[in-house]
Amino acid sequence: MSTKAERTTAYIIETVAPIFNKYGYVGTSMSHLTDATGLTKGALYGNFENKEALALSAFEYNSKRLLEAIDEALNSEGDSLQKLFKLTDLYRHYSEFTYDLGGCPVLNVGVDAQENNHLLAAAVKETVKTIEGKIALVIEKGVKDNEISIPVTPLQFAKQLYTMIQGAVAMATITRDKKYLLNTIAYLDQLISKEIKK
Repeated sequence: MSTKAERTTAYIIETVAPIFNKYGYVGTSMSHLTDATGLTKGALYGNFENKEALALSAFEYNSKRLLEAIDEALNSEGDSLQKLFKLTDLYRHYSEFTYDLGGCPVLNVGVDAQENNHLLAAAVKETVKTIEGKIALVIEKGVKDNEISIPVTPLQFAKQLYTMIQGAVAMATITRDKKYLLNTIAYLDQLISKEIKK
């Protein structure tokens, strides 16, 4: 059973994660955090060394939720192609999934942290590599099982696939038009079923 301190720390992270994701590291004020949690500045910093430590914990929390959703898609029943369709389906409904997270953690924190927080930027980069690696394993198995045929290595293909998805997420976010993402996912579904399926 967790202690009161552990429960308080978990509560703080869960509460502030969407705030940091939405407003960014610099844009998130102490009043944002105290208003949301109902805790004093002293209580917040009694659990975290500083704002940077809290922001990093918040990103790790959102990143973990995203990775769990990707794992659920890629570890689902079926062959490699079916797993890739589960992934595209996750992104087809991505705005609903990320609503409680305050938006896409990879996009929001990745862009925001580039020039103002190297630790956060590094954490996002690691998350991107992890996602690409997970996709590559599915593609590699598909190639090995003779379900998929690709002209490049599985990791290179995974990177391109994820680049297209994340680029579409960025465009849908910037323009507030879901069609950027939905049309890209429709194209990727065609690519999977007609171009790489053996």
